[in-house]
Amino acid sequence: MIDIENIKDKVSSLSKKLPSLNIDSIFLEQDGRLDKIFYNEECLHELRSCSKLLVAMAIGIAIDKEMITLDTYIYPSIKGILDVRSESNLEKIKKWKIRNLLTHTTGYESQMMSERYIKDIDENTLLDYALNYDIPYNVGTRFAYNNVEPFVLSVFFQENFGINLSDFINENIFKKLDIKEYKWDNFGRYCPASTGLYLKHSDFHKIGKLLLNNGKYNDIQVIPETWINEMCTLQLETPSAFKPERVFPKVGVGYYTFISTNNYIFRDGADGQYIILNKERNILITIMSREKDMKNVTEVLRDLI
Repeated sequence: MIDIENIKDKVSSLSKKLPSLNIDSIFLEQDGRLDKIFYNEECLHELRSCSKLLVAMAIGIAIDKEMITLDTYIYPSIKGILDVRSESNLEKIKKWKIRNLLTHTTGYESQMMSERYIKDIDENTLLDYALNYDIPYNVGTRFAYNNVEPFVLSVFFQENFGINLSDFINENIFKKLDIKEYKWDNFGRYCPASTGLYLKHSDFHKIGKLLLNNGKYNDIQVIPETWINEMCTLQLETPSAFKPERVFPKVGVGYYTFISTNNYIFRDGADGQYIILNKERNILITIMSREKDMKNVTEVLRDLI
C-alpha cells in the first residue's frame, strides 16, 4: 500500500530544505481508498499541459464515432484559413496525420509555443505563428515536445466539425463525470487545447480515474477502453527526454501520456500538476502545485510508492 505517513514526512522534510516548495494538494488512491494531503477548500486550478489528456480522450471518442481515424490528414480541413509562406513547411504540414500530432512527430525542432514564447503574440495570429515557424525535420522521424500539436488538433476539430473542442469535451466527458465548474478560455476562436484549463482537484482526479479504470467512471464507459489502452501504451521511445535521475523518467510517449519505468504512466503540466498511475498496483496519484522546479514535486514520492 502507499505509505501515506511517510509521504507526509517526506513533504515536511523537503519543505524545510526547499522553503519555496509550493504543493497545494496531493490525492493518493489505491484499491479504492482515497487519501488527501494538504487538501483544503476547493478552488479552480490551472492544469497547464495536463489539459492535453482531454484532447487525446476527445480524439478517441471521435474515432469511436467514426468521425476520423488516426490516419486522417489535417491539412484539407485547415487549408482555407491559413497562408503557409514556406513551401518546405507546407509540404510537411500536408503530410501531418492525427497520429503525428498525438506523438509530437510533426517535424519541429523544440518547444516554441509555451507561455514564455507566445506572451507577446496576438492570440488571433497564433496559428499563423505556429505554421510559419521553421519545421526543419521530416514528419514522423523525430519527437519534439510542443504545444503546437494539440492546438492544431483543436483548430482542425472546429474547422472540420463546426464545434469548439472544449464544447465537445464538455458534452462527451465533463458532463459524464459530473464536472460542472471549470474555465477554459479560447485562443482567438479556438480552444487552446494544450493549456488554459482550470479544474478543481477533485474533478482533476476524475480524469486520472478514467485512465486507471480503462475509460470507466461510475460504471459508465466514458472513453472507449481500447483507446485508453492505446493512450497508455508506448507509441514512441524518447531517448532525448529520458532523465534517469528523475523519480519518473520519461522512457517514451503514448498519446499525450508519458511512459515511465516500473509500469508507471503519467502526465505533467508546468508548475507541477501531475496525474500518475500504475495499473498493475491499482495506484492513482494526482498533484496540484505552483512549483516552478517541477522535479521537486515528485521527489516527495521517491522510494515511497
